[in-house]
Amino acid sequence: MVKKRKKEKREKSIPRRIKIGYQDVLVERTTASFSKPSDSYGEYDHRKNIITIQENLSGLDEANTLLHEILHGIAYINSLTVGGMPLDKEDKEEIVINQMTNGLMEVLRDNKWLLDFFKDRIK
Repeated sequence: MVKKRKKEKREKSIPRRIKIGYQDVLVERTTASFSKPSDSYGEYDHRKNIITIQENLSGLDEANTLLHEILHGIAYINSLTVGGMPLDKEDKEEIVINQMTNGLMEVLRDNKWLLDFFKDRIK
């Protein structure tokens, strides 16, 4: 009898850079300290052009966090966070970005075919 080996899923790592608008944004890993209330799974720093993602997250949390920080980058680069614009206050920005991220993650998770559909259409 021949034993079949289980195929292990090979995890893809997050690339070191991601293009958001006209910017090439560096993506780095960080160790969570949670030493202050503002500590979170990730952060987009527009001054340094860096997204930091906490190490050792579950796959779902890692994907959600990366998407969340990319949306912060999109909002900033497209001037949605400047005075008089829809996301000009940090609390407004965080609420909208968080809700949009979670909504998109739900749609993508519930419709697994959707990412392939987009990849086929975006060439």
